[in-house]
Amino acid sequence: MKTIGETKFARCDVHTVRSEDGKSVIDDWLFMEEMDAVNVAVVTENGNFVVFEQGKYAIPGSTLSPVGGFVDAGEAPWDSAKREVMEELGLGSKRTLEQMRNVGGAMPDRTAFAAAPKMPRTVDQFNLAKGDVADDSDWVYLGKYRTAANRGAGFLYTYLLKNAVPILPDGGTVKFISSGDDEKQNVRFLPIKEAEERTLNGEFQEIKWAATHALALMHLKR
Repeated sequence: MKTIGETKFARCDVHTVRSEDGKSVIDDWLFMEEMDAVNVAVVTENGNFVVFEQGKYAIPGSTLSPVGGFVDAGEAPWDSAKREVMEELGLGSKRTLEQMRNVGGAMPDRTAFAAAPKMPRTVDQFNLAKGDVADDSDWVYLGKYRTAANRGAGFLYTYLLKNAVPILPDGGTVKFISSGDDEKQNVRFLPIKEAEERTLNGEFQEIKWAATHALALMHLKR
């Protein structure tokens, strides 16, 4: 294996790979490994999906996207998901708000969020982090998925947050100032039917985003 490029977020390697039948060897197999990430489909108490409309470096024009971000070192994916929703939208579950109030009083802030209980990171038989949720019926784990089956590109942990409520001032409104992304993001509120139509129309232009919203919609219909 030879590494040909690396940053704190991703690494590109050249692997030597033997074919499945063992008769040939490929010595220039590109393998791109990114940090594991989370995507969260967020639905408010009144039934609207909260999404972003934004530009992305590899996507022409604008796209819709859900909440998302990288899993920090040592962090359980579910805690990453909760943190990203807090940072990008100021939203969370009622259970998270209760935990924040237990440590931060009636008007909790980001410090109270950081001090609230966290889930221990656990791994499976492949030493991959588990994405399970606990003690919060408004969070649904939708599964862990490899982004590119033959080329790596990290694992994506997908979630649905139902009945989301504000856990920070101005949370869940266009006035909320995100602390989790350097890119400009315009908040959009989509009724479930519109979210379904815009997912089917390809307006979530990254496959991870489309898959997360499709899985969330399937869960809600079920």
